[in-house]
Amino acid sequence: MRRGKIVSEWYAPGQGREKLQGTASLAKALIGGLTLLSAMNDGRIKPDDLASKYIPSWKNDALKRRITIRELATHTSGIEDAEQDDVPHNKLTGWKGAFWRRDPNPFSIAIRDAPVLFEPGTAFEYSNPGMAALSYAVTASLKGSALPDVKALLRATVMQPLGIQDSEWSIGYGRSYQMDGMDLYANWGGAAFTARATAKLGLLMLQRGEWNRRQLIARQWVDRTLAYAGAPIAHGRLDQDAPASGLCWWINTNGGWKGVPKDAFGGAGAGHQMLLVVPGLDLIVVRNGRRLDAGADAAFWPPLVQYVLRPVVEAIAGRPQS
Repeated sequence: MRRGKIVSEWYAPGQGREKLQGTASLAKALIGGLTLLSAMNDGRIKPDDLASKYIPSWKNDALKRRITIRELATHTSGIEDAEQDDVPHNKLTGWKGAFWRRDPNPFSIAIRDAPVLFEPGTAFEYSNPGMAALSYAVTASLKGSALPDVKALLRATVMQPLGIQDSEWSIGYGRSYQMDGMDLYANWGGAAFTARATAKLGLLMLQRGEWNRRQLIARQWVDRTLAYAGAPIAHGRLDQDAPASGLCWWINTNGGWKGVPKDAFGGAGAGHQMLLVVPGLDLIVVRNGRRLDAGADAAFWPPLVQYVLRPVVEAIAGRPQS
């Protein structure tokens, strides 16, 4: 999509513009990021709030009581991820296996069972349970409002104004989980969108919260969401070409996506699901499908940069970007 118009669209056999595509961890931006943004816009939550303001059971925990909303949204809370080397999710045991089986409730596991590995804010540790805690906190901030859960919030504040029908999206593995009097929806995965719906969400962010000359979300909050959050950047064997973190969105301010403009941002998930937004080129790219390389144990970002991000940027800009 360029300048708000679809300029190229292609689907594999059996797919199509009306087919919902699994987003994997792209949901962290599309669900986690947009619901946090909407709640911030309504004045219900702030990035520097202590998460324990919304998660009372954390107030007596020496480490969890110091975690902020910003740290949950940037994978710097220290909460351990529900992963173990290259073990498939359905083979994991203990609390990690229970989290992915959602047995009986992934939110109770994330809030009560997932340990904190280090002082919050001091390092990067990708954390699906940390995102679950963020969804709990955002939902708690909605108590007493006309939109009591993140699905209702997303539908009313984003989807309906953008003309995205209920048939074009789903979240939370198709269900909610009840905990502490709230209906909770997964924001770390379990979502599906048509490619066009995903592109519209990218366009809303590119236009800094404006849609059809109406400011749906205050620009200041979109700018804050897409600004470098000051968090440590991922590094390690699987983190080559890693971008920096906004609030639930990846941002390229550090030039981690080599050859891609530094104003680029987006979300991504397993299987190389990707939403790329490049404001300076007025460009939006949505990619769904299988992983672009052969190795599940290889670095995540290089194939996306090599086969999607850099080629499309060079096709538009005519040269590599610094």
